[in-house]
Amino acid sequence: MNPDKTDNRVLIRYCEEYDPEKIRQIVSSGMKDLNYHPAGNLFVKPNVVYASKNGKYGSTAYTHPSLVGASLLALSRQPDVRRIDMGEKTAIGYPTRLSYKYAGYYKQIRKIKQYVKAPVNMFCIDEDRRDRVFVGGLIHDNLRISRKMARADSKVYLPKLKCHCVSTMTGTVKLNIGICSDDERAIRHDFLLNDKIVDLLAVGFPDFIIMDAIDVGVGNEAFPTPRRLGLILMGKNPMAVDLAGARLLGYNCEDVPYLKRAVERGYLPARVEDIIFKGDLTCLDDLDRTARKILPYDDEFVRWQDINKELDRMASPIRFFWGYTNKQDKGKCPTGCVMGAKMYFGFLERFAGPAAFKSAKPVVMVIGRIDEPIDAHGQEAFLIGSCANASIVNAKKITRIDNCFTTAVDMAQTIRGRLGMPAPIQAPSEILPLIYNALIASSRKMVSLRYLQDMGHFVKRGLQKRI
Repeated sequence: MNPDKTDNRVLIRYCEEYDPEKIRQIVSSGMKDLNYHPAGNLFVKPNVVYASKNGKYGSTAYTHPSLVGASLLALSRQPDVRRIDMGEKTAIGYPTRLSYKYAGYYKQIRKIKQYVKAPVNMFCIDEDRRDRVFVGGLIHDNLRISRKMARADSKVYLPKLKCHCVSTMTGTVKLNIGICSDDERAIRHDFLLNDKIVDLLAVGFPDFIIMDAIDVGVGNEAFPTPRRLGLILMGKNPMAVDLAGARLLGYNCEDVPYLKRAVERGYLPARVEDIIFKGDLTCLDDLDRTARKILPYDDEFVRWQDINKELDRMASPIRFFWGYTNKQDKGKCPTGCVMGAKMYFGFLERFAGPAAFKSAKPVVMVIGRIDEPIDAHGQEAFLIGSCANASIVNAKKITRIDNCFTTAVDMAQTIRGRLGMPAPIQAPSEILPLIYNALIASSRKMVSLRYLQDMGHFVKRGLQKRI
């Protein structure tokens, strides 16, 4: 099934609670209203960047399990659907299966299986064998994606509407980052991230979209704070659905860098005014009036989008320097290591609390290039990222994390408790489930022959070129 890239309709329905039966009815009628008739094998992708046990760090970083279950149930009852495979890859360095567990997805799948009309299965993209597909983009010429996705007859995306610390928002278009396993996800996850995201639309243009905007997440995308909006958005064009979602968060196209770049590269619609709204909200005035439900646009709304602002909020002695990357115009890299730092600090605050930041060691942390000398006053200093460079004097020790880009996991593994704060990586309750599920994921990759396939790809594509 070829997606209709010219369909600018967005169907919006009120849904004030995560009522599975109501959501199923909304999705079923939405497919009919938008003339979506899935057939054959479906690939379904939710948003599960991160989930924590019992919602310790929040429950709005992922598509709600009730919406996932209800959507799968509705899709399975379409007469021509033979099979449904739902897959995702969570944040870099984190096993998808653990986020599935904490998000309640395994439980949800078991719950609906007795009611589905077509087989429904859930898999982890980081454990599944991949097919090589042509992209022809600015960053990716080819990409290895899940075999189940590559060979699906139709694709359905279940994005979560929420804010993002460097991309302004997360919706349908950015959901494609999760079709990449860690090796290809890290490629150009830097100042070229927005072109990477747009490239992925070539292979990740969904046929149907069901956006969870019942509770939207504000603040950091991995640990967002919920605000009740009470909506489900549906459509066939990810640009249209995301422009509508952006408007509901108080943004326009130019405020969301990857949407702006997509428009520059020819994707439409280019303006929210070009969208045809259907359902319970039928015009921009309706959207703007409904958007007031998640006001105010306060500090919580943009939590951890400015690191120094948040360190000042908690009166922390940690000194953070964000320098330039481009030598010519001294421009900063807005989407690489700084995103990892924002997630790292946001996670630390949820784990240790603001008081721990206030009593932390006055260490120095540097991303990018800083021209002025930095006096470390006898404390430790950390250079984060391959391009980090600064003249640091009077440092007890200087540690470099030489990765591009440096993730929150990289920082946690290297810094550990050296900030004088409790560190999640040293807490058995945090690290033991991670190790256990990583081992299970590794064994699954052996059984599925994913490891053998990756080694073959390296020999054929990497080693052969080097020889």
